[in-house]
Amino acid sequence: MSPETFIDFTAPNGLSSWYHLWPTGTAGFLYYFDGDYWDLDDTSINWPEEGDLARLAIAAQARNLMFVAVNTPDEDGSGDGYTWWEDCKANGKYFRALHEQLVAEHPEVDASHIWLVGYSGGAEFITYELLDRGIRGMTHGGAVIIGGGGANAPVARKKKARPCIGGTAMHWWVGEKDVDGATNPPEWSALGAAEEGVAAYREAGFDTRLHVLPGVDHSEYDAVACLSHALPAVSPAADLRSRLADGWLQLTKDT
Repeated sequence: MSPETFIDFTAPNGLSSWYHLWPTGTAGFLYYFDGDYWDLDDTSINWPEEGDLARLAIAAQARNLMFVAVNTPDEDGSGDGYTWWEDCKANGKYFRALHEQLVAEHPEVDASHIWLVGYSGGAEFITYELLDRGIRGMTHGGAVIIGGGGANAPVARKKKARPCIGGTAMHWWVGEKDVDGATNPPEWSALGAAEEGVAAYREAGFDTRLHVLPGVDHSEYDAVACLSHALPAVSPAADLRSRLADGWLQLTKDT
């Protein structure tokens, strides 16, 4: 299961970046958005064949989903680094253009089912932009929102967002120690953001779940384990193959 890596894409709004694609399934798309970074060598998005991305690809295959990891088109690494959440509206247009191209290139994949996984700044991108404004054609799927995921209430009032309500499950995973001072910006609390996001999306009618992890700070999340609780594998056999190939351990407690 070798990925196509560092594929360049330029959107109609002029933003450019790259993505990795794994042909791991046809039941829908699974997209991953990483957190902020100052140096590309320090983010998992730069290492598609090892670590978090390789593990997520195995998890996607066990769920018959095509896996795509997208790098932010942000070109200014000063201040808060390269982010998804700064200029999120323009970055949202970039992502939606990429998604529509992938839908056209892969008609065998069910484009109505979309799962979004985001960590930290990538989590903020999902809640402030992608599900707030919606993704054309998305009527089923969900989001695994890790270490963040705030919102400006009210949310999901846009026309493209409304089809997601009722058919989209949103799971927030946040550590009880992931509060002010745990990451950059130092005054930002991932726990506070998650609580804010859950309240706003619940009010809008989404299926929302908040999982607070005891003793966990901003650097201790396991995206694959979080995904496994939100979306089961397609069969027990696929789940077992996924675990044997990946070696991850299931979380044992939700709070």
